[in-house]
Amino acid sequence: MNLNQNEINTYSIRSFALASIICGILALMTFFTGFFSLITGGLGIMFAVLSRREDRPFPSLSWWGVVFSCIGIFMGALVLIYAIMTILIPLMTDPNYYQEMNTMYQNLYGINLDDIFRAQ
Repeated sequence: MNLNQNEINTYSIRSFALASIICGILALMTFFTGFFSLITGGLGIMFAVLSRREDRPFPSLSWWGVVFSCIGIFMGALVLIYAIMTILIPLMTDPNYYQEMNTMYQNLYGINLDDIFRAQ
């Protein structure tokens, strides 16, 4: 199958636009994980930019990919900020909370938090 340069460009534009919207949807669906939505959202924006050609308009799939990716990144960042504020900061500043979490980790996993932090 011989493709000319125009057909190859059209195929790559469609491929990047489709990858953009798929990554954007994944970012929306996995925002509660925090990190994964940031990664897939970033990839969605990157693929949208790669689908842009100077002689053609921005594909609509790419626009939706950027929108979904931005929403996923924003929501994932909110989840990470919430986790840091509700778990990590009290863990580092409140000795009673630290002892409570340490007891819970010992009961559930058989390891205490001091060993976890020392392993880092």
